[in-house]
Amino acid sequence: MNDAVETTAVVKEKKVNTNIINGRMPVAVVAQVRFGNNKGDATKALADMYGTTVGKIDDIKKNRNFAYVTADFKPTAAMKAEGIAWLQRHPKFDTGSVDAVITELETAPEAEEADAAAFVAARTAARGQPTTTKSGEVADGGGGNRRAPRKGKKTTPILDETEDDGSTADALLS
Repeated sequence: MNDAVETTAVVKEKKVNTNIINGRMPVAVVAQVRFGNNKGDATKALADMYGTTVGKIDDIKKNRNFAYVTADFKPTAAMKAEGIAWLQRHPKFDTGSVDAVITELETAPEAEEADAAAFVAARTAARGQPTTTKSGEVADGGGGNRRAPRKGKKTTPILDETEDDGSTADALLS
């Protein structure tokens, strides 16, 4: 009687919210959320405007993340371009609802070399995450820890009969 029960791991499909922009938010957009023209708007309205979640906007407004982005932050031309490219992936970009946000980012004053170097040093000290991977792809939004997902779930069989001692049911009852 060496019947092992076969078990299979159930893999859940990853749910994708089509109302948000996936990936890490660029710091130029974070600065707009925190210090821009619409900073006083309701959290839900800002989440819809920037194509992100209410939790992300709430964290930015309450300075729980991106603490290195301060009121004197000025984006570089590359940061502006990255922010504009990120906003162009907005689910409602075609409707024109993001145009005002993009225009505000385009007209923001640019950082000088000394300011940019100071910001990079502050970001590095705070262990700020990049928005792209080393290969140039959009980085995953993360959330929580940065560990890689497990390859497969470990399952234990329900019946674990490793040895057959030759006993039968009749022999065990007597």
